[in-house]
Amino acid sequence: MKLQAALDYFTLEEALKLMEIIHPYVDIAEIGSPLMYGEGFRAVTEMKRRYPDLQVLADMKIVDGGFDIADAAYKAGADIVTVIGSANDETLKGVVKAAKAHDRKSMTDTIGIDKPGSRVKALDEMGFDYILLHTAHDTLEHAAAPVESVKESKRAAQHAQIGISGGINLTCIEEICSAAPDWVVVGSGITLSDNPLETVRKLREYIREQRVV
Repeated sequence: MKLQAALDYFTLEEALKLMEIIHPYVDIAEIGSPLMYGEGFRAVTEMKRRYPDLQVLADMKIVDGGFDIADAAYKAGADIVTVIGSANDETLKGVVKAAKAHDRKSMTDTIGIDKPGSRVKALDEMGFDYILLHTAHDTLEHAAAPVESVKESKRAAQHAQIGISGGINLTCIEEICSAAPDWVVVGSGITLSDNPLETVRKLREYIREQRVV
């Protein structure tokens, strides 16, 4: 199971400062949406330059202009680009097309979809490499990460890996891992921690103990 660190800062300086500390324990460095808004593609380029062995994800959450925007992100150095799973099929397929053109990976995000399991089969058939079951940041106070949807989605997907995001931290990682996602996304659980290094070490240790691959 992979660990994705969501760098949801507004400045590249903050993101790089954290990555200097946690990068040995991370598989995917996510240029979060706030950072994409704040710094643009240069954040992707610089992160990939500093950490060429890590997958760098541009969390664009594309809703239109699928091919063109994804194409630009891949040219900037992104290994993975995200698109909203409720976007129209032409937009979604455009992102998949761009990923294949650059020999990179595509990810679709189910944020805002009430029953993601019912959409997973169609997204999988479009050729996405990753499907992320995502609880929105703005709804975390009254909505839990869709743990049960992970099992349902893994049964529905023939090709795509299934990940989970939204409010994940050390308190709930055991429950999250019990659903056997292919990867987990942790944002504020790391970025707001008093000791990010210790937190990410514990997350990594727990993932290894679970032997989820």
